[in-house]
Parts: sequence; C-alpha cells; structure tokens
Amino acid sequence: MKPQRPLYNLISYMAHYKIRIFLATFSSILNKLCDIVPEILIGIAIDVIVNQQHSVIARIAGISNPFNQLYLVAGLTAILWILESIFEYCYLILWRGIAQKVQHSLRISTYDHMQNLDTAYFEDKKTGGLLAIINDDINQLELFLSEGPNTIIQLIINVIVMGAIFTCFSPTIALLTLLPIPFVLLMAFYFQNRLAYLYEIVRERVEKLSSHITSRLTGITTIKSYATENYERECLATESLAYTHANYAASRVNAAYIPLVRMGILCGFIMSMIIGGCYALQGTLSISFYSVLVFLTQRFLWPFTTITTITDMYERAMACTRRIFAVLHHKQAIIDGTTTLSTTKTQGTITFNNVTFAYPNGVKIFNNLSLTIPAKKTVAFVGTTGSGKSTIIKLILRLYDSMSGIISIDNDNIKTLTMQSLRQAIALVSQEVYLIDASVAANIAYGSPHATTELIINAAKMAQAHDFIMTLSQGYDSLVGENGKNLSGGQRQRISIARAILKNPPIFIFDEATSALDNETEFALQHSMKSLAHNHTMIIIAHRLSTIRHADIIFVLEKGTIIENGTHDELLQRNSAYAMLWKIQTGEIV
Repeated sequence: MKPQRPLYNLISYMAHYKIRIFLATFSSILNKLCDIVPEILIGIAIDVIVNQQHSVIARIAGISNPFNQLYLVAGLTAILWILESIFEYCYLILWRGIAQKVQHSLRISTYDHMQNLDTAYFEDKKTGGLLAIINDDINQLELFLSEGPNTIIQLIINVIVMGAIFTCFSPTIALLTLLPIPFVLLMAFYFQNRLAYLYEIVRERVEKLSSHITSRLTGITTIKSYATENYERECLATESLAYTHANYAASRVNAAYIPLVRMGILCGFIMSMIIGGCYALQGTLSISFYSVLVFLTQRFLWPFTTITTITDMYERAMACTRRIFAVLHHKQAIIDGTTTLSTTKTQGTITFNNVTFAYPNGVKIFNNLSLTIPAKKTVAFVGTTGSGKSTIIKLILRLYDSMSGIISIDNDNIKTLTMQSLRQAIALVSQEVYLIDASVAANIAYGSPHATTELIINAAKMAQAHDFIMTLSQGYDSLVGENGKNLSGGQRQRISIARAILKNPPIFIFDEATSALDNETEFALQHSMKSLAHNHTMIIIAHRLSTIRHADIIFVLEKGTIIENGTHDELLQRNSAYAMLWKIQTGEIV
C-alpha cells in the first residue's frame, strides 16, 4: 500500500536529527539576513554622499565626517560579507551532512526491511525495480535534502524581511511590488500538481529501465550464445526512449514556469521603479531610499523563480519518498515467534500435521498433508515437477506459512519460534548456489564468521572441495568473482555444501544439491555425508534417484499428496510410482 503522506513520513523519519536540522535552519536564516543587509548599506552609502553631515548614519551614529561614515559603512559591509560566508559554509556542511546521514540510514532501513519481508513479496517484484528504490530513489532524496530545505527557508526569509523593508519605506510601493506574488504562487501550485503526476511516471520508467538492464546483464551468456545482441540493443533503446520521453515531458512543463514568473516579476519591478521614481521626484521619498528600493525590488522578486527549482526537486523527492516508504510500510505477512530454538539441544524431528498450503497466486499445493521426518535420519522426497517437494522446504524454513495445520520441530510449532533461531538450526544447500564476491574461505565461512581455518579446510574436505581449491592460484584466498563466476557449476556447489557442513546445524536440507556434480565426485561426496547422517536429520530432494537410494525413508509425492513411502528396496518391490521412475532413469523403460 502506497503511503499517501510522503512529506509527513519523511519528516517523521528525520525527527531524531532535529538538533542538526535546527542548527542548519539557523545558519540558513542568518546567511540570508547577511545577504540582504549589504543592499541596504548601498543605499546608506549613497545617502552619505548626497546628504553628508545630514545623512541617516550621521543622525544614528553621531558621526559628522562623511569619510568616517563611509569607512563605517565599508567596515559593516565587510563584516556582513564575512559572516555571510561563514554561515554559508555552516549551512552547506549541516544540510549536506543531514542529507547523507538520512540517505545512509534510509538505505540501510529499506534494505533491512526488504530482506526481512516474506518471499511472497518478491514474487511480483523485479530485481531492477527494487534496486532502483534502494539506489536511485534514495540518491534523489539525498539531492533534495542537500539543497531543497535551505532554498525554501531562504525564500521564506527573503519574503518576510524584504516585505517588511518595503513596507517601512512605502506601503504603497510594497503593495504594488507584491501584486505579482499571488500569480507566481498560483503558477507554482498549478505546475506542482502537473509535475507530481509526471514524476511518478518518470520513476516508473526508471524502475523498468533499471530492471531491464539488470536482467540482461544477468543473462549475458545466453544473449551471446543466441547472438541476440542487436535485438537486446533495440529492446534497451525502446525502454531508454520511454524514460527519455517521460523525463522530457516533465522538463517541458517545468521549463514553461520561469518565463511566466519572469513576466510577473517584470510587472512588479516596473511598478516599483515608476511609482518610487515619482515619489523621489516629488520629494516624498529620498533618492537614497529610492536607490535601495530599486536594488531590493529585483532581489525581492527574483528568488521566486527558484520556486520552479524547488518544485522540481520537491516533486522528484516526493515521488521517490512514496516508493521508499511503500516498502518500509509493507507489513511482514510472516510474524516472528518469540521462542528460541536451541541448536545444541534440537534433535531434529520434523512433523507436518494436516498442513494445507496454497501460493499467493492461488495454486494449491497441499491439502491436510501429514508426515513425520524422524530425528537423525536421512529422508528423501521425490516426485514430478510441481508435486510439492520444494514447497516442503520453504514451509520448514518459514519462507511461506501454511494456511492451516501445524509444522513442528521437536514438538515446537515453528510459528512460535524466532525465525533467526529456526533458520540457524537448518542448513540449506540449494541447486541455485549463491556466492559472495570474496575469497573461497570467506564463502565457506559465510554464516559462520568465527570459524577457524582448520574448520574451513575440514568442511571443504568433507564436501570434496579441498583438492580443486588447492589448484586455484591462491588456494583458499582465491577470489570466486561475482556470484562465483570464476568457478564451474560443480565447484560452486561443493563450496555451498562445505558452507552447510561448516555451519553444522542439527538439520540439513539438500535441494538438488549434487545436480552439477559428476558421478565420481557425487559418489565420493555420498561417502563423506554418511558420517554426518549419524548425528543429523538429513532431508534430500533429488531427481537423480541414485542420490537417495540409501535414504532411511523415501516419500513419493504427486500433486501435493504422498502416494507411497519406504526404503529404496521396499519401494522397488511394490513396483509402483517410485519403481517406474527408477526404471526410466536406469534405462529399463525407454
């Protein structure tokens, strides 16, 4: 659900930076005041030249000598310029510091919340779109926070102070000068509404473009193998052009604002020049004050042209904020439990009791499924694609929650357990291996950061990975590359298995974990795994039935139902579904 109050959400998020924000705001105000006063000092200097001993400064400061009066004005001007520079430095450092801290905090918060969301959240989301939120949207917000608040504050101070000065000199001229302001504000409101809609489209186009590039770079090998580079270039050109058109539409509306505002400013400037000049000729307004008004009129009105910049930055930032807080406000469908599961005391008995489950898209997998995986036994699940094998793993790990029924580990309902302790008690070795861009040793120790080198090597030996690791240029210190691109598929899987062995939890889950291994390596690995099987609950999913022939129990699934179970030999004797699969794989049935 999209948050409808992006500015409120952003201000609430920034509440703990209130002291820094106060200091930054104070610096912005003082900087603007120091910027306005020198314009008044110009008029005072002219007044000194014209009226000399009878000038305003002579009456206020009691200095009759015109030269000394000029020195005083020059000194005040120098002090104000120095102070203006100091306060400019302060507000730049403070606002940029706030922006960078918010950017960092918001990126970490968004990523952390995103990775803790249930798996169903990611089903209809594209990786590139999520990447655009964490990276590009937050960067856009940081740009606004660096410049936008200061610009808004200084515009407000400019209006208040300048309006007061004009009113003191001549209420009539002040009124005439202010006449274009309602028109300027009306234009700003109109363009803000237009830009809000247009920038939503721009952000959507950015998301699609980012997602397109991410997916294509991921599949670069397939693109090259099918020689579809020209086709992909055209596809990217289409997405990029759509983004360009969306951005151009927003820029075109934004560009129309300044010329219109300029005409309003021209009217105010002409009015103050003519009316003020008439007053000066009539002697009701001194020449020095008239010169100040002429200087200040443009300084007063011209900052209103920045409203278009402010509006542009604001609407971009709010479009990004909506998307960021849409993630942060997305509630977790899977609620964490409160009971901690002890990895040292867990036996590893897993029970499904009348479990019913359907995916969010409505596809029902299980209806009152019941089964027991005994502790410290090796259990395998086989069946055709879509029979529910991988879904069982997802339910045990609470990547999804069952609609009804209870899944328990050692009589503890997994919904009552903290997800951290539940998943610490399980090591998953998936067919889709995830490796970080680091050394071989770091990848094996992923999830076990305090493991010693000796333990890492022992785990690698059990996973039949040590020999190939030692052939690498730097052994265990060799870099695997992004997602292990420097290694073969079989090598990546063996590192993944070593990682699980090093974790040493009470429950192991192997989901097609040996699919990329050659027969010789798999045979050697099976021998290594037998030592683990004595003290751990082992769950294996494999299409290659030779992998699970020595399992204690084999469950055969078909359309979410267990149609038979037993040992390999028992199932062959029944000459049913499992026996048919075995005969197909061994070539008895062609």
